[in-house]
Amino acid sequence: MNDAGIALQQYRDLVVRYHTTLDLMSDRGVADLDRFIAEGRRFAALVERLAGPTATVVDVGSGAGLPGIVIAACLPGSLVHLVERRRRRVAFLELAAAALGLANARVFGEDVRTMTGVTADVVTAQAVTGLAELAGLASSVMTDATWLLTRRGEGWRADAEGITAGAEVVEEPLEHRGSLVALKLLGGAACRSSA
Repeated sequence: MNDAGIALQQYRDLVVRYHTTLDLMSDRGVADLDRFIAEGRRFAALVERLAGPTATVVDVGSGAGLPGIVIAACLPGSLVHLVERRRRRVAFLELAAAALGLANARVFGEDVRTMTGVTADVVTAQAVTGLAELAGLASSVMTDATWLLTRRGEGWRADAEGITAGAEVVEEPLEHRGSLVALKLLGGAACRSSA
């Protein structure tokens, strides 16, 4: 098992240990944890393909660390900002990053809209909001070169209709269902002009 594999097994153990105490995820989420970690590896591979192994990643609504902790473990040359507002989950992210020795992970315990001094190569999100809303939330860390990368269900194109015009789109189907969808938005965060 490589370093990322060892770190991800330790991460899995931490989530299982603390999921109830810190309200990290439901019992059903824990039952699907291996799949979520595998999907996190897919996020990491796509981040590397789109922005390289030293990308700056802002993971919005990190929750229990999916996919941000997984990306940090798989891409040690990257800098991953784990953005989470809920205090218990912030505490878990800090614990997990320290326990796994993820020197490339930074926990930001506030709203992403208040984040300054960070320019993302990739903004990731697992289950935060619609694509247009996500682009608006993360606009302070996005530029024309930023990729927005998220997991979406089958009807994602209808949700993204207003922001995909002129956008570069990469879609990778997932084994379970849905897809990883990456958008490089024309003009950066598309919601700036429509807000």
